[in-house]
Amino acid sequence: PPPWTMAGLETRTRTLGLFRQLMRASAGFSNYNFREYALRRVRLGFREHTTVGDSAAALKLVHEGERQLELLRRQATISQLYPQGSHVLEGAVAK
Repeated sequence: PPPWTMAGLETRTRTLGLFRQLMRASAGFSNYNFREYALRRVRLGFREHTTVGDSAAALKLVHEGERQLELLRRQATISQLYPQGSHVLEGAVAK
């Protein structure tokens, strides 16, 4: 039999979807520094919690991630409403 349960598989699928949504929302910032910081924090946050084995703790982290996703979406929208000039590194990366 497989080592995972149906609930664990559902949590894993939900977690991967949340990761993708957080990455997309982070990429929505118009400011280079905010965008890179948000992307870095998402990656680091998921990396820190890769060893969580308890499904209740994992579910709690997913709920916290969903709250963070809503916050990121709001902040990205505000960032797009008030754009700033491009960063020096953005020109170097685009080349």
